Amino acid sequence: MKIQKLTKIFFVSIITLLFISCNILKNPFKITDYVLIKTTHGDFVLGLYSFTEQHRKNFISNVEKGIYDSTLFYSVIPNSAQKAGLKPGVEETVRLRENYQINRGIKPEFHKKIINKRFTIGMWRLPDNANPEQLSDPEIFYIVQGIKADEKVLQTLESKRNAPIIADYMTVWLQKPENLIYKDSLDYYKTNGKNNEYLKLYNELSKNVIPLIESDGKKLFKLSDYQKKVYQNEGGIPIYDYNYTVFGEVLYGYETIEKISSVKTKLNNKPVENIMILSVRIISKAEYKNLRNKK
Repeated sequence: MKIQKLTKIFFVSIITLLFISCNILKNPFKITDYVLIKTTHGDFVLGLYSFTEQHRKNFISNVEKGIYDSTLFYSVIPNSAQKAGLKPGVEETVRLRENYQINRGIKPEFHKKIINKRFTIGMWRLPDNANPEQLSDPEIFYIVQGIKADEKVLQTLESKRNAPIIADYMTVWLQKPENLIYKDSLDYYKTNGKNNEYLKLYNELSKNVIPLIESDGKKLFKLSDYQKKVYQNEGGIPIYDYNYTVFGEVLYGYETIEKISSVKTKLNNKPVENIMILSVRIISKAEYKNLRNKK
């Protein structure tokens, strides 16, 4: 009887776990934790996604340890990202390298639907050349402001991101004997200031190297229909997608983020006057609803 009972408990546990996992995958935006952040410029509440489990647990641990108390919003870029989590006098690059060198990075947790739309929160990190695993820093976070972008702007963004790799392949492709005639035409247009003709031919020829790029296992930057829809309707920072892990969003206190993003800054986007995080604590869903309803 005991064996049958244990077997039953085991299967019930497995089914429960599978059910929870399916729900998370079906709704990657499911919020299980709420964080109240008080700053010198106002308060706001974050909701953390259950899907990004490691980043969520790390952030909660930081909050419980008081790591963010008395830290700064140290970099503010209007219509872009506002970075926070450093103590006064600490340099971003120094702290990022210190954490990376002692293996304190977090593996990325990407989902095709979790992107850098307006008012999301993500973890900052060292760039790819120093951090090929794209490990998130365990402390420094950013909040997206961003702006809406129309179809033309998004197409231009794609083109600019892909331009360097296409240019590298085009240089090699144009050196082939059978393609020298195209190189001569491009040189002629460039020398004689015929920019429209140059761009038209260059863009047409670029189609020949895209298959070569893909056959080498390299991916060109391309926004999905879902990304385009979100950035046209809500705004955000498309170039951060699948490069920086987003693990939650601002649920309350949008005006605080807007206020922070509009402060005067100096060199390296540092605010002229310190924007301090006074305290950070985990709150219940009921507390969050009370705050929201008081407004």
